[in-house]
Amino acid sequence: MGRTRIALIFLLFFLASSAVLAAGGWRSVSVRQGALRLSPMPFGKIVASLPYGERVEILAEQGVWFKVREESQGLQGWMHGASLLDRKLTLRPGETVGPAASEDELALGGKGFNAQVEASYRAGGRRVDYASVDRMEGINVHADEQRLFLRQGGLLAGEEERP
Repeated sequence: MGRTRIALIFLLFFLASSAVLAAGGWRSVSVRQGALRLSPMPFGKIVASLPYGERVEILAEQGVWFKVREESQGLQGWMHGASLLDRKLTLRPGETVGPAASEDELALGGKGFNAQVEASYRAGGRRVDYASVDRMEGINVHADEQRLFLRQGGLLAGEEERP
């Protein structure tokens, strides 16, 4: 084996091991209900819903997704990084969690559309009817129905394809 190949193998091993080391640590769920998913994708099957402040151990990282193990029951799955904070969130006795963003609200905010953007459109005199949007936001499709739709459309990959 040439020196270049040995150096390349060493470099790849180093990068892989540093990614594993960087993935460790603990984070807190920073949304009302954080979806713990079977796979790192927005429509991945939800295996559990973790409450605000729940501690999770980071096991791996894949782009903006983190493979985590939750502290209380040891459940494992994937969570979007926007749903996690790298510090411990604690509540005092009798304290309740005020309004927090849901995972869906964070996703919309990441796309640049939120209540403030909608308000600025309305204030700018634009003639936009939001009644249809409001009706669509009220539609709640169960996760099982979503998975069936995705499966029938051939849009699921890997472990999501299992019945």
